[in-house]
Amino acid sequence: MSEQLTPADELPRRDRWLLPLVVLSVLAVFLGTTEVVASLVFPERGDFSCGTAAGRRHLKPNCYAHFKNAEGPDVEYRFNECAYRSSKPCGPKAPGTVRIVVMGTSTAMGLYVPGDETFAARTENALSQVCRRPVEVQNMGGQVDITAQPDLVDEALGLSPDLIVLSVSPFDLQKAGTAARQSNAVRQSALMRIESEWHEFKLKVRNSRFALASAHLALMNEQVLYQVFLKDGGSRAVMTVPPTSVGERRYAEFAGILDRMMVRINGTGVPVVVLIIPNRVAAAMVSNGSRVEGVDPWWFGRHVSEIAVQHNALPVDVTPKFASSPHAERMFYPVDNHPTGEAHAVIAQALVERLKDGSIPQMAACRAPQP
Repeated sequence: MSEQLTPADELPRRDRWLLPLVVLSVLAVFLGTTEVVASLVFPERGDFSCGTAAGRRHLKPNCYAHFKNAEGPDVEYRFNECAYRSSKPCGPKAPGTVRIVVMGTSTAMGLYVPGDETFAARTENALSQVCRRPVEVQNMGGQVDITAQPDLVDEALGLSPDLIVLSVSPFDLQKAGTAARQSNAVRQSALMRIESEWHEFKLKVRNSRFALASAHLALMNEQVLYQVFLKDGGSRAVMTVPPTSVGERRYAEFAGILDRMMVRINGTGVPVVVLIIPNRVAAAMVSNGSRVEGVDPWWFGRHVSEIAVQHNALPVDVTPKFASSPHAERMFYPVDNHPTGEAHAVIAQALVERLKDGSIPQMAACRAPQP
């Protein structure tokens, strides 16, 4: 027979509200402590004060800023008089100089990467050592969508470049599709509102150091990375096989962007290199020989290369370089997904090898010696 509680066995009325308060207090102390520890391990400091809402690239000229991302190192940002993240002035090109102009989004700019470790700076340094002429790189990359690149072509041509390099990644095609939907929509659909709310929620989570630290550590695991990508990967559409209608639409949108750029560049004699940079998931798969059902890590590079050739541009797919690098996913920030300085070294190596192969007349001074 089960015993029944008598009034004497029941908790005193005071303890009925005191006990929950004790539990909440202990929980608050625990969460506060973990947040403090996470803040020490994943600190974020400084301010990227060179950003501005005005202008097509949203960057200030002659600006200096110092900012540390929670997952990355302390980074010094310096922009020249044209608001380019370049070591050289952007004035008239000096006689005999080979000038390369880099166009693209935040990856091209080198977000969260020290200036001398960006692929633009590494390319300039590497070519300066082997070319028989001075080499400079004007880095026009910025915190804008790839849809803004056609509007920057005249500015790029005004620099009298010998070569233009346009970097593109799966995330760029995703953003291009988002921008197209927003510009064409008269009214925000229920689905877009849900996507917006989910994005805001993820930003709030990221503001918690404990949540960021937990996500960072979890995403260091390759299998967790794939699971998260399959569930919430924004670039799935451009890596899915067989291709979906959404994925084909993203590639068509990029083809339209490149077409608008080449219409202005064709006839100037300036060659264009489309530098194709895989995302963290693709780098992990090709590097580790992993297979994920319905995902082809090589598809993005192949398809963008085809689009580049169709528009008289020269493709440089960096994916094979990551395939030969052990655990290439470690070269990307796990939560943020931008490539680290180590990844920029791989990107620069692929670009420099292409520019030295002798196939681009404007880069003849940098041609590697023939055996």
